[in-house]
Amino acid sequence: MTDEGPIREAASMIGGAKKIVAFTGAGVSEESGIPTFRDPGGLWDRFDPNELGGGDIFSNLFAGAGTPSGSLEFMSEILSVLKEATPNPGHQALADLESMGFSISVITQNIDNLHREGGNSRVIEVHGNIFRLVCLNCGEKQMLAREELFRLGDELVGFLEAGDFESLIKLASRCGCGGICRPDVVGFGEPVQDMPQAIEEAKTCDLLLILGTSGAVYPAAYLPGHAKKAGAKIIEINATQCCFQEMADIRIIAKTGDALPLIVERVRELRRGIQQ
Repeated sequence: MTDEGPIREAASMIGGAKKIVAFTGAGVSEESGIPTFRDPGGLWDRFDPNELGGGDIFSNLFAGAGTPSGSLEFMSEILSVLKEATPNPGHQALADLESMGFSISVITQNIDNLHREGGNSRVIEVHGNIFRLVCLNCGEKQMLAREELFRLGDELVGFLEAGDFESLIKLASRCGCGGICRPDVVGFGEPVQDMPQAIEEAKTCDLLLILGTSGAVYPAAYLPGHAKKAGAKIIEINATQCCFQEMADIRIIAKTGDALPLIVERVRELRRGIQQ
């Protein structure tokens, strides 16, 4: 799968870290069966974001601005893959580091909630979370359980199929203020979320893990640079190529779900050796 040398080096670096930040991208979620948005064959390769309201499909749907072309197929596919997706060994390895007592934060570009479901408690979601709703009127946010999201999603798809726009609007009227809610995810042209917090985490860590991201989406892709400038060590794990060649101290070409569990097991072994 990968050379033992980088695995041992990465484990040693993690074992000595005081504050770890994991910066994760679509490659981590892809290992749970969620297709990427930007890669060939991904969602934006098959659905034109401009036809989906410039990427702001949810506001258009829930605020009465109309039903964008392709929205039914788009929503149906997202719901279908999310229903099947569960945390993979990469998610679980990050949660294992937290359970072992490491100070670790996850900064993710993914919207699927899998880092939280996997067991990490400190998760910064710069592109939002599809399991969270935000009111378009007052800004109040509410988290949905998996079952509730999928129930609402199935109702939404049914109303779209029937062209029942009135029922769709009633479905979205969930806020106590009477306002319309939409999934709290970042569309094209919308500002990312919690970026100052993410930058502060990157600047104050002593080890940054880059996992499953090509660094093609900004401003999130600036985060490794902030960490490096502040003196942090960087470990990159990407499935096909190193995308942060000049920054990374350790570079591993492998899926996160293959390499990271091996690294974490090696960290456990090192800890047991110290304790004995």
